[in-house]
Amino acid sequence: MLKLNHVTVKRGSQTILNNISAELKSQHITTLIGPNGAGKTTLLKLLTKELAPHAGEVTGLPAKVALLAQHNELFEPLTVRELFALTNQSLDMDIIKRLSLTHLLDQPMPTLSGGQQQLAWLGFVLQQQPTLIILDEPTTYLDLQYQQLFLETLQTLQAERQFTVLMVLHDLSQAFAYSDQIWLLNKDGMLFTGDTSKMADVNQLSQAFNTALQLVTVNQKRFFTTK
Repeated sequence: MLKLNHVTVKRGSQTILNNISAELKSQHITTLIGPNGAGKTTLLKLLTKELAPHAGEVTGLPAKVALLAQHNELFEPLTVRELFALTNQSLDMDIIKRLSLTHLLDQPMPTLSGGQQQLAWLGFVLQQQPTLIILDEPTTYLDLQYQQLFLETLQTLQAERQFTVLMVLHDLSQAFAYSDQIWLLNKDGMLFTGDTSKMADVNQLSQAFNTALQLVTVNQKRFFTTK
């Protein structure tokens, strides 16, 4: 799977990514976290070969990669069914049912709520049967109901179908709840990686986000709050 080998990216005289190395674990959910402006979007562009590093290399990009951004646009008002059919004429009704889209298949995308549209776009991505799904802050503008449905469905389908996920999330509690691995990018362009247990280091997270955080565990679930 994807590997970063001593990668450096600069913008003018500023170093955005600083000699980072990491390997994306196959058939796991990895979430990239970090403060605003740390370079998370730059890192995603690097992984998809949209951006070339100044030093080092990225290897192992699989052939079947699907991308999902915060905002996704259509050039014509397709229905949900028509959107899905763009990549696969045979609709995956299991995905559609789990995303609560069955009754919306013949609705034009622009008539759906923001949460429904993002669920439809997730269905569109999953219909492609990718090896790797990259999601850039996919739940940022969703209310809590749709955030939960989006992330729970993604987590369940990933466990069943064993594709690989790399996503960016702002909510630390969600990042640790729905991930196997965490990538933490700090403001100095340094990347720290590990499983969720290792990366649930309050001191490291507090330093990275320049905010005093505390960890609360309820029913074996981690919640991060400010002190």
